[in-house]
Amino acid sequence: MGLMESNFRILVADDEKGIRDLLSDLLKDYFDVDTVDRGDTVLDRLKKVGHEILILDLRLPGMSGLDVLKRIFEDKIKVAVVVITASNDVETAITSMKLGAYDYLVKPFDTDKLMVVLKNIVEKLELESELSRLREQLGEGFRFRNIIGKSPGMQKIFSTLEKVIDTDSTVLIIGESGTGKEIIAKAVHYNSNRKQYPFRSIDCSTIPRDLIGSELFGHEKGAFTGAISRKIGKFEIASRGTLFLDEIGNLSIDLQAKLLRVLQEKEFERIGGNELIKVNTRIVTASNRDLREMVRENSFREDLYYRLNVVPVYLPPLKDRHEDIPLFIDHFLDKYNGEFGREVNLDLKARLYLSNYSWPGNVRQLENVIKRLILLSTQRVVSLEDVTSVLEFEEIGMAARRAETAGPPPAPSGSLISEGVKTIEEMEREHLEKTLKHFNYNISITARALDISRKTMHNKLKKYNIVIRRTAAMEENAGAAVEGAGHQPDHRPQQAGRHST
Repeated sequence: MGLMESNFRILVADDEKGIRDLLSDLLKDYFDVDTVDRGDTVLDRLKKVGHEILILDLRLPGMSGLDVLKRIFEDKIKVAVVVITASNDVETAITSMKLGAYDYLVKPFDTDKLMVVLKNIVEKLELESELSRLREQLGEGFRFRNIIGKSPGMQKIFSTLEKVIDTDSTVLIIGESGTGKEIIAKAVHYNSNRKQYPFRSIDCSTIPRDLIGSELFGHEKGAFTGAISRKIGKFEIASRGTLFLDEIGNLSIDLQAKLLRVLQEKEFERIGGNELIKVNTRIVTASNRDLREMVRENSFREDLYYRLNVVPVYLPPLKDRHEDIPLFIDHFLDKYNGEFGREVNLDLKARLYLSNYSWPGNVRQLENVIKRLILLSTQRVVSLEDVTSVLEFEEIGMAARRAETAGPPPAPSGSLISEGVKTIEEMEREHLEKTLKHFNYNISITARALDISRKTMHNKLKKYNIVIRRTAAMEENAGAAVEGAGHQPDHRPQQAGRHST
């Protein structure tokens, strides 16, 4: 894309009138050109006019070019900077690059080289503009008005967040698993003045402890065994944007100390490096554990807790948000009917049952149930019997996970098993066989319907000694099962819409 197509605004800051006039004549056909002759007027002009590009002489009266760059970084002014420096001051120019300058030229500079640099900047700005448009489209779905939550508890959360949304205050979200903590974190980002910058997230409970430091802060080549190249961490990537740290209570004490230093100093070193990296990243954290109790147990730093708990948000479980459940039901019906090409609905009894269910797995469980109902249904209207069957399987899975964690309890005298009540394993096997039969024993589709991986599916087949002997007829029917399930490869771009918490 040539400069002839550019309509960007450019500010030239140089104390030499000859340089200002030269650049004005050179660039006036491609840019809206403005000039200043002092460093202390640059920031005011940038804020008032909103130039996209700045050509900055490092030696200016009133305020040096380096000080201008520092203020641009601190004030989060979005502008691409090309530095002009004297031939004996190249080290300072390199320092300016570390402060965020795009490139530098040495006086007397080659105008052809300047035009190449500006062409690259224009292409970069146009790409960023397109990404910003796409990000805005994505972020529209995370506006408070588009997040499901009409209950008083959710409206109180939105009211609190709107008061602090454009500040740099840290936000701590407390809530049970499955309540939608990441949706709230994204709402904080996309409703704030940081929305044009990156949003990144890390689940501290799923990354091995010895790797979280690298994920957060990055590392240099050779910092440890396996570090074959430099890695940029999430803190650096999300600079000027928002970093969401989910399950923050899983951070080790050492990493808690390092996180605290970053929050205080706004700088850090990559693992294995000695260069200070400056960042301006807003932190949103979440936990399903009581961090105050962890502080009392000395497993979480008290000073970090108070630093993170500036704006506390308690996300209530779904059972305390009954007004929102019918809204979630309709939202997930629309979502998965559209995704799978189905037109499935619920009859009145099924809808009332779901609306009054306790939902121990919160919104995530409700979403999984609606998804499975749509996938498994052979009718356009789901009955109460269908709902209870799927919920029964959900409860089996939750009970099995609890049993794996807690270990098998002692069998009580007069056990219900002796009275003919099925065990969890028997009920799970029965549901598995029923679902396999429904999908003509197609393992991939059955696993997707049950919301488990193929590996987990094969493990369950082995556990229950279920043998799949595929026949030619079964192979022929597999395609029909796919069509019947409305299974379609999801190559469509995500659209902005309502999000659930």
